[in-house]
Amino acid sequence: MKIWIDVLTPKQALFFNVISQWLKERGHDVFSTTRSGYGGFEVGSMIGYKLVVVGKHGLTPYEKLIESSKRIELLANIVKEEKFDLSISFSSPECARVSYGMGIPHIMFSDSPHAVHASKLAVPLSKLLFTPWIISEKYWTCYGIARKNIVKYKCLDAAIWIKDWKFRDIKDELNLTKKVTITIRMHEEYASYLLGENRINVFEVLKNIVKEFQDKANIVVLARYPNQFYHIKQELDEKIILPEHVVEGPSLLRFSDVFIGFGGTMTHEAALLAIPSISLFPGKPTLIENFLIKKGFVIRPKNPKHVIKIIRHFLYNRESRIRYEKKIKTFWNSMEDPKEKIISKIEVFGEKV
Repeated sequence: MKIWIDVLTPKQALFFNVISQWLKERGHDVFSTTRSGYGGFEVGSMIGYKLVVVGKHGLTPYEKLIESSKRIELLANIVKEEKFDLSISFSSPECARVSYGMGIPHIMFSDSPHAVHASKLAVPLSKLLFTPWIISEKYWTCYGIARKNIVKYKCLDAAIWIKDWKFRDIKDELNLTKKVTITIRMHEEYASYLLGENRINVFEVLKNIVKEFQDKANIVVLARYPNQFYHIKQELDEKIILPEHVVEGPSLLRFSDVFIGFGGTMTHEAALLAIPSISLFPGKPTLIENFLIKKGFVIRPKNPKHVIKIIRHFLYNRESRIRYEKKIKTFWNSMEDPKEKIISKIEVFGEKV
């Protein structure tokens, strides 16, 4: 089959890099697209995943609408030329809409029913939806897909690329000293599902962490957007490590002692790598985060003031860290390798259309 995959985010680049390799191993032809302005292309380049840039990411609701409309036209021209048998995305509205309009079946992956805007646009136009086992069908059928068209796998998405990751020693690249390392991933500002959410004062939390630990730890801060980078650089440049380029997340996390995340994906990665993880995700916890919290793999502080206390606990309580690592190992053993289930379902579906 000739398959089109549309990649919108860094997480999706990591995820679909593996899925595309699985498909290619079975002899399928895979063509992958992305958009500029959100990091998908940069992460794809870092891991050797060839992505063709089509259109760009909009920031404001108006820009999102306009850029999505432009992208639909550009993608439609590519699809008309390439004549794909089916398409795959992680709730890409443009991929779903173009596929529907061009008569190509669309298969969707997602662990994020909280992404309401994208789900409303993509789920109803999807013929098949793959999702982790912990997400009930009711969270998807409300968007207009039949229960029989939902396929579950007993694996968290991040485990799909973490499982066989080739870790690099990046200590020299980031000038990490022999001190403990605290890694912080800054907040998402422009995702549709977070617009209007009440936010904590992210920079105040960051300053408190730096004030407490700057002499005791390497503090690595990963900015998402240029405005974040320049704000942090202006305020804290000499007190932290602030990479100017895309960093290989899993390798950095492996050298970290504590992770603080204001988003989702790296929090999931850190937990699976047995790195104590603190989530300051704005709004309500996602279904995946709730699961990890209940398992004791992620801690969500009652308020930002508790962050320092939690960091101290994990940095200086070795027994707690050992228990954490044992629980994660047991959890890994409970998950399945979803490769065969995913690829066989895609192939069977492809034979029917």
